[in-house]
Amino acid sequence: MRVVVAVPVRDEEDGLPCLLHALATQDGTSDKNVSLHLLFDGCTDRGVVIAEAFFAEHTLAGGLSVIHRSVRPNAGRARGASAELAISHLDGCSEAILLTTDADTVPASDWVARSVDALRFVDVIAGYTSRDRATDLLTRDALETYLEDLHGLRRRIDRIPYDPAPSHPWVGGANLGMRLTAYRALGGFRQLETSEDNDLVDRARHAGLRVRHAREVRVTTSSRTTGRARGGLADALKHMQDEVSEPRVEHPCDAAQQYARHAMARRAYHLTESAFDWRALESALGAEDDLWSLACKSVNAEAFVMKAVPHHPTKRDLPLSVAHRVLATLKAEQFIDHANA
Repeated sequence: MRVVVAVPVRDEEDGLPCLLHALATQDGTSDKNVSLHLLFDGCTDRGVVIAEAFFAEHTLAGGLSVIHRSVRPNAGRARGASAELAISHLDGCSEAILLTTDADTVPASDWVARSVDALRFVDVIAGYTSRDRATDLLTRDALETYLEDLHGLRRRIDRIPYDPAPSHPWVGGANLGMRLTAYRALGGFRQLETSEDNDLVDRARHAGLRVRHAREVRVTTSSRTTGRARGGLADALKHMQDEVSEPRVEHPCDAAQQYARHAMARRAYHLTESAFDWRALESALGAEDDLWSLACKSVNAEAFVMKAVPHHPTKRDLPLSVAHRVLATLKAEQFIDHANA
């Protein structure tokens, strides 16, 4: 299986050597099957020189392109351009895998191998991204722990066979992989100033593609608070660093109710008997559409769930510490209910 790794780069001379070394020393890969492609977007530092020296010394290097632009950074355009650069080196090969990461990120030594293995069974993978100095931001650590625990409850309530535990809630361009056929079917990354990664994964789910949050596919990214793209991780960390009050989060009971609606719709998709009361389901889900018709038009349960279950915004929120205690109670109750079922 051919694998291309696409990396957009903008003034990353400090982190670039670590990324390049990590990709050049991957375990369980063949230099003939894996190639690395860097797209330099509006760079003013020595990154190009560093990359050229690396490409001259290492065989895991399928191509190098240098593009200079004097425009405001656009994460979606840069990542999309780096992906197209990588794909152009496939010579028309359609049975390939596209991986993407960031230039301030260090993939684990088995990142490529584990990505390939995970993509044998799904169309898109969102890998797990750690921060290099997590303990510098204790509030962020606490928030991430809470969101991981909440996602654990989600997967207990709404189980997906191809996204089994241990899963995780994160999606980020620092650790994404997909079959080339899936990338093409989705039309690639959109030219969004931020969140082009979440947008692509969301569209994949709406299209019924199998998305797995693969915890074993790991990278470590920078905890810097001055980033290259507006609205990215660096901005989120900077905002939390400057925040004085305890963060507030959605009430976990409301989140759990939404997960239950997802599970209800997922089960209903597989019930094609004429006796099934679709009107009752519409009422239970608060749906305005004809769900039977929608189910018939959906390619699979995931596509149906994404279209059938409207988001129920809630005004209820709690301080993070309180929400975590409530969540612990919910998980205990859910575990007891499941054990007694």
